[in-house]
Amino acid sequence: MSGVTKERNACFARVRAARAVLGLVSVLCSASLSAALSESPFPAIQIRTETHQIEHPIASNQVALVQYNSGHRSEAVKVWKSLAEQGDTEAQFTLAVLYNRGDGGVAKDMIEAVRWYRKAAEQGHAIAQYNLGVLYATGTGVTRDFNAALQWWRMAALQGHSEAQFNLGLYYAEGTGVMPDPAEAVKWWAMAAKQGYAAAQFNLGLMYMKGEGVDENQDEAVRLWHMSADQGFNQAITVLKVLNLNP
Repeated sequence: MSGVTKERNACFARVRAARAVLGLVSVLCSASLSAALSESPFPAIQIRTETHQIEHPIASNQVALVQYNSGHRSEAVKVWKSLAEQGDTEAQFTLAVLYNRGDGGVAKDMIEAVRWYRKAAEQGHAIAQYNLGVLYATGTGVTRDFNAALQWWRMAALQGHSEAQFNLGLYYAEGTGVMPDPAEAVKWWAMAAKQGYAAAQFNLGLMYMKGEGVDENQDEAVRLWHMSADQGFNQAITVLKVLNLNP
């Protein structure tokens, strides 16, 4: 038992000695994540292929998707435009994707992309809400507006969108478009971390290590970093190596 205690004390002596390094990693991580957000490749944007119970708009969306994937893209776009004008959220989202990409015979047009994202987002489409938030955060197709980005991300985050939860945490931690609020950052990162979002697990670990927005808990910090590192998140791997706490 005494051997375990000595090992534990030695471990956290290393943690305390590395606090300055952890602070530096926090700054570097924050900067890199902000850059990644600004250059977001919209990983959530995709032509959705989920099937649902038979309803005419859903069935029509599936027909359009088959047409699109078989090379009959102009016909598919006509179907989606018709459905979108009738208020179908999936068609609105799909049109936004096509205008964002300049795909399917549709010329790239960010104003049109924003218009269709907004229509889908206003009807509660979580991915459209998230993407619209990114457009506002980066000033793409709209005037840059951090407050609007926060509002759209919050809507998506409340529907369980992990990237939106992560971005909210980042903005509250950095004070971007809002007063800095470490506790609020912890809240959103905890939601994303619970869903397995590696960057949120890492940042949440930093908050536990430093006692910002949450009671200091070095055990929990290390646990979160191991979870993040297990997914290959480089910052978590680096910190664990610095602390000689490799997985």
